[in-house]
This record gives sequence, structure tokens and C-alpha cells, in this order.
Amino acid sequence: MRAWTDKCAYLSRRGRRCLESTAVNEVKRILVIRQCAFGDYMAARPFLVELRRLFPEAHITLATVTTYRYAVPEDLVDAVYVQETRGNLAAQWRSLRAIEPVDMLFDLADTSRSRVLTLMAPAAIKFGFPYRSFFNHLLYDVGLRRSNYHYEAEVLLDFLKVMGHKPRYPLDFAMPCHPGAKAPRVIAYFPFASQAEKSLPLDAWSQLIDQAAAEFPDYRHMLLEGHKAEESGDFLAEVTARHANVAVQPRTPLEALGPWMADVSALVCGDTGVRNLALATHTPTLGIFFRTLPYRYWPRYEACHEAVFLRSGEVPGRADILQGLEELLVRVYPERESPRRPAVGEAS
Repeated sequence: MRAWTDKCAYLSRRGRRCLESTAVNEVKRILVIRQCAFGDYMAARPFLVELRRLFPEAHITLATVTTYRYAVPEDLVDAVYVQETRGNLAAQWRSLRAIEPVDMLFDLADTSRSRVLTLMAPAAIKFGFPYRSFFNHLLYDVGLRRSNYHYEAEVLLDFLKVMGHKPRYPLDFAMPCHPGAKAPRVIAYFPFASQAEKSLPLDAWSQLIDQAAAEFPDYRHMLLEGHKAEESGDFLAEVTARHANVAVQPRTPLEALGPWMADVSALVCGDTGVRNLALATHTPTLGIFFRTLPYRYWPRYEACHEAVFLRSGEVPGRADILQGLEELLVRVYPERESPRRPAVGEAS
């Protein structure tokens, strides 16, 4: 293989020698380090799909930690290694020493734990994209600059482009796929986030869904409950009582959540793992951003995703969100009649 790099990447002499002396069919064992939460696992799925395409004969192990087991993409790898992080130092050391030699290692995490694992794991060549470049010389043979101004799932594929791989577009997440114009007229809302400050307050969501139900009467408006006890739809009781087209979707097991999400017309939510699930099913999304960079979670390779954020950094209002929702529905479903019937004198 040729090392397809220039001044945008770090490439050690050992890394160049390894790549140029290795054929694709000679790569037999690969370790991928991804220690993260639900949404980040969704973003890693295209990388694992394309990694399998590039190295069809390789045994792929995904390394995670005990605290991040929800939504691990076990269906895309041959084995899962769980790094011990809760036991005593002896147990953690034994866990690190349990890693077998591999031909390639990809550190997709860039955390203190992933760096320790990268250091300890025996590998012929190690890939990483640390935010601090001095780790390149300490840990990696190939170091790429990570950009948070592009959709993360695409950024991860840069590792494979170093080896001349051609990823397929739209990205393949190996998930249920949205049916396009055949999707039922359902708009889903997920008002929760791992950090409360990343999402609108619940009363703002209540007012938003209340107004959306009136102005988009041909759609059913479904609030999706989260898997945590506090992520309940009880706060929407008055709105569901007032509108026949508003309902709450009870907590849904992960294995059923993908097909459910793929079957709605659009998802409206903030920076959450559930948004990443919708991106993985190619379901149209309207993301609401004010705390985090929108670009990292906003695919631009398909027109069914939109982000609502203000240049000032202020929290978008209901008028901004409803306008974005209208524009998204018109763009994605041009064959449907105009979806919005603004209520006269409605406040924003």
C-alpha cells in the first residue's frame, strides 16, 4: 500500500515502511479503540463498515471501557475488548496486558485511557488524531489533524483514505434506512441531553410542540422518552390533552429504536445521541444548537439534515425552529402539500 499523505499528516519512517511493505490481504488483526457514549458509537459505524471493506480478511476487535457499553457496535466487529477501569491497579494492569499483538491499531478516542492502551498494545502500525500534536511522536506512526468543523463520521474515514480507500457515499451505517417519501407523517422530538445545558428547557419544548401541533396539523407529533427515569414525557401532559395529533412514545429498547426512528418523517432535537441515531438511519433531522459546534454533528453530503443556530450564539427561539422545520419538510418532501398553517397572532 502507498501512504497517501502530505504535509497535512504526521507519518513516521516506521509507519511509511510498514504501509509500503504491507498488502491488504496481509492485515490479519486490527484493534479499534473507541471509548465513548451512544452518539459517538453511531458516528463510528461507517468507519467500521469501510474498515471491513478494506480489510475483509482481518479479525477486528473493538476496545471500549466498562463505563461505555450502551450501543457498542458489536454487529460490525469480531470481538469486543473491555478495558478494566474500575478495579485496583493490578487488575487494570492485567487488563492492559491481555491485548494480543495486532497488525494495525486505530485510536479513535484520544483520551488518557485510550493513549495508555495505545502505548501498551503491541501493533505493527498505530494510527491516531490527537488534538495535541506532540502525542504523534510519542504514540503514533500516522497522526491526522482532527477537524470539528466536519461531520465526525466523515472525519474518522480519513484514516482509511491514508491507505487509498474510497469510502461510499452516502455513508453506510449498516442500520435500518429511512424510506423517503413513503415515511409516515410523524415528527419526532427528543428534548433530553446528557448535559441539560445542551438542550432547551422542558417548558420551551412544551411550548414548541404545542405550537408545532397547531401549525403542522397534517403531522403527528411524537415526543420520544429517553431510557433514563428522568427522561419522561409527563411534562407534556397538558399539550397531549389539548391536541389529538400529539402523543408520547414510551421508552423503546435500543434494538427497536433504530427501526422506529427510520420510520418518522423528521426528528427535532438538540445535541444528543438520539440525533446521531437519526443520522445513522438517514432520517431527516433538525438539530438545535447553541452550546456545541453544530458542524461536527451536521452531515452535508445529503440534503435531509438541517441545523438551527444563531451567529450570535443565543438560544434559537420558537420562530427560528419552526421556520427551520418548515423549510426542511418542504425540501425533503416536495411532493407533499405545504406543511405549515401559521396560527394568526401566534407569539414567537
